[in-house]
Amino acid sequence: LMCGAVMFAQSNTSTVDQTGNGNMSDVDQTGMLNISDVDQLGDDNDSDVDQTGQRNNSIVDQNGSNNESDVTSTGNDNTSEVLQGYFGAGGDDHVSDVDQTGNDNYSFVGQHGNANDSDVDQDGDFNSSYVSQIGIMNESDVDQVGDFNYSYVSQDGDDNVSDVKQHGNSNSSEVYQSGDNNDSDVHQGGFGYISNDNYSYVSQNGDGNDSHTDQYGSGGSDYNDSYVNQYGDDNDSDVDQDGDYNYSDVYQAGNDNDSDVDQDGDYNNSMVDQDGNDHDSDVDQDGDFNYSEVYQYGGNENDSDVDQDGDDNDSYVDQHGTSNESDVDQDGDYNYSVVSQLGDRNDSDVDQDGDNNGSDVYQGYTGNDNYSEVSQDGDNNYSYVGQFYNSDDNDSFVEQIGDNNWSVVRQEGDFNYSEVLQDGDYNISEVSQYGNDHTSYVTQDGFSNTSYVDQYGMTQWSLVNQVGDDNMSNVLQTGNNHMSTVNQIGNNNASSVTQSN
Repeated sequence: LMCGAVMFAQSNTSTVDQTGNGNMSDVDQTGMLNISDVDQLGDDNDSDVDQTGQRNNSIVDQNGSNNESDVTSTGNDNTSEVLQGYFGAGGDDHVSDVDQTGNDNYSFVGQHGNANDSDVDQDGDFNSSYVSQIGIMNESDVDQVGDFNYSYVSQDGDDNVSDVKQHGNSNSSEVYQSGDNNDSDVHQGGFGYISNDNYSYVSQNGDGNDSHTDQYGSGGSDYNDSYVNQYGDDNDSDVDQDGDYNYSDVYQAGNDNDSDVDQDGDYNNSMVDQDGNDHDSDVDQDGDFNYSEVYQYGGNENDSDVDQDGDDNDSYVDQHGTSNESDVDQDGDYNYSVVSQLGDRNDSDVDQDGDNNGSDVYQGYTGNDNYSEVSQDGDNNYSYVGQFYNSDDNDSFVEQIGDNNWSVVRQEGDFNYSEVLQDGDYNISEVSQYGNDHTSYVTQDGFSNTSYVDQYGMTQWSLVNQVGDDNMSNVLQTGNNHMSTVNQIGNNNASSVTQSN
């Protein structure tokens, strides 16, 4: 009997049920098998539950009018569930604040209509949080600090904002926002860093979309992943990953798209896919196994800038229509770049500085105002520029300065112009221009120089100038107003020019 009395004294349970007018409830439980259930139905609802130790559990259900709820659990098997106006016709000025501190934490807040606001703060052990807000002035803030963190926030309509911050251990976060003034900000690893097995996925659907994901660096990153999907209206995304197994995928579908991805170190990988309207993308990768793919397609104001700094660099950019522009800059190690622009105001600038450089640029399968400039500075350089099919206002400049240079330029039609300058080592250059106002200059300065220029129809002109070592030049011009000048200055010179009409 004595044991039974003691056990009973420690087995906390509380149920409060209030139905109408100036509702208020305050429950405070301190030790052992805590459970609390508060149910408030209408008018000036207010509830405060505070549980301190062991099997904590709390459910608060508020249905209508000036709802507000505050739950605090401190230790052991914490669980909290707050529903404010979530079912039926309930609603009004929701606010919820849940704070859990240690052990098997879990929290769910669901708010339905009117002035939603939610703040969940979990501190340690098996953290988990799920917040769903559906309608009017939504806002959610979740902060998880340590152990098996997971958070999922879904907001449906009106002034959506979500901020999730996860500090350390097995972080994971998913945020979906559907309509109106969407905004999402996920940090994994707080401002004092500590990160670990990060993953974040944000999907925003319509209206003033904005997303910022930051997986925290300076010693606090780890197994990063991030995906952002944005579909319509004022899309904007910024992802910053600092170290370890980085990967990022951003997809934006329509209206004022903008994406900025910055990866700093380790197994970097980034893909950005933008579909329509005012595209803009900027990817910056700094070190280790860099790889980047950007597609901008389906038309409108395409723009892309990729900057890779060191290690196993790769970059592909594919732009499909309207005011295309691309700028790729690779600095060192196994560089390679492909840019393909398929129509309208094409523009491309590729600059590679050292190691196993390669570059392909194709512009305008259906043509328009092509322009390309490639500059490679040292090591195993290669460049190929093709401006072709229905080509239009072609221009191309290639400059390679040292090591195993080789360059091919092909221009098919309209106002062609090409200039190639190679400075030293195993230089070879081939330029073919097929139709309309051709012009070509090739200058190779030293070592195994070779040059071929072929121009076929209309206003050709060509100048080849080779200065030293194993020179050889071949120019063939076939129809209309030919002109050719070849000037070779030292060593094993050979030249052949054929002009025909």
